[in-house]
Amino acid sequence: MTNQDRSPGWDKREVNRIASDLYGGLGALFDAHGWTTDGRVISQIAPTKVVQTYGSVEAFARAHADGIDQNPMLNPMAAIAGDPPEVWLTSLYGFTTESWGFLGFTDVRMRTAFLNKSKSGALVVVYAAGRAPADLRGKVLGVQQVSHRIGTKWDFLAPERVGVERADPDRAAKWLHALKLIRGWRVAPECRPSIEEFAPETYNARNARAIGSMCLRLTPSEARRVLDLNLVEIPVYGGAHVEPQLPGPATQVLLPSRPGPVSQSGYMVREAEGPKHLYILRLHGDADKFLGYEASGHSIIKVGFSVSPQTRCDAHNGALPACAFEWKIEKSTYAEQRSPFPSSRHALAGEGEMKKLLANEGKSLGGEFFLAETKSVDRAWKAAILAAENWKS
Repeated sequence: MTNQDRSPGWDKREVNRIASDLYGGLGALFDAHGWTTDGRVISQIAPTKVVQTYGSVEAFARAHADGIDQNPMLNPMAAIAGDPPEVWLTSLYGFTTESWGFLGFTDVRMRTAFLNKSKSGALVVVYAAGRAPADLRGKVLGVQQVSHRIGTKWDFLAPERVGVERADPDRAAKWLHALKLIRGWRVAPECRPSIEEFAPETYNARNARAIGSMCLRLTPSEARRVLDLNLVEIPVYGGAHVEPQLPGPATQVLLPSRPGPVSQSGYMVREAEGPKHLYILRLHGDADKFLGYEASGHSIIKVGFSVSPQTRCDAHNGALPACAFEWKIEKSTYAEQRSPFPSSRHALAGEGEMKKLLANEGKSLGGEFFLAETKSVDRAWKAAILAAENWKS
């Protein structure tokens, strides 16, 4: 922008121009983003809403430079299709956007460089490195959508984590220069690719430090690999509420949803056809109190199949209030290191055998839920594996 552009009121004029040229007015701009006026005059509150979401009016203008459809803030798929793609790579010790609602930089110059090179709404692919658990290290964990709203680590960190971070001398001074996250998607645990497989051009051992400290942009072919991931949207601390969801292909999960990224609510994704794992979940806690009658030592279980049993388990736990009950995986073909069955039809045959046996030997609690003793659960599992392995169209 020119110096004349920066004369008093330039920010309001720029927001009004983009709203008029691309949306047809401020009302449509607010609708597209899910913004409310908060009882204020819409023209007066508009620049504030822009800054709260995009980080600055400049970032808002850059995100709209190629039109609404190519705005990565509103359409994550546009970040992948961009030239160059707005898809970046970084490494973290884990992927917990529920409490870690920011992308952090230890050196403020690195944050400035990222701001200058990226657009608000860019996607950042995260792989595990450093102090990550050994079984996660080198795996792609998830994808974050990043705004250009700057702050400190402490502005976007959940209160329950602040004490731990401040008490650890190796962490207290790290990642202080933050950019607020907008959305987050976790890769289904059973489907995490290695970073070498996912980003063979950008990642190597020599530039691992640069990736972790400043983020590196993925090549177009690597950015398109995001579409091959099985993802589930998860909450971001300080962001919109997200309902417990099922994993789904990125081509569905990353589609833009309305209203926009600030006030969007979760939506359920139907799993795509493809390989599936069988699983049995068991509810841990006092079954008598949960049922309202004596369970006689039997367990409450759920049977099913999914590309990601762990994500299904997490979704069921997410639907429970904070309480003394928790679903845990009792059995799964993934935990037994079996290959997934080739299709839903195979898995459905196995699920059907479990339902039939458990209904006969235990008690149906409706749908996929049963009350059963351990020996019946074991028999049902063996019958399910056999049925799925032998299913023929």
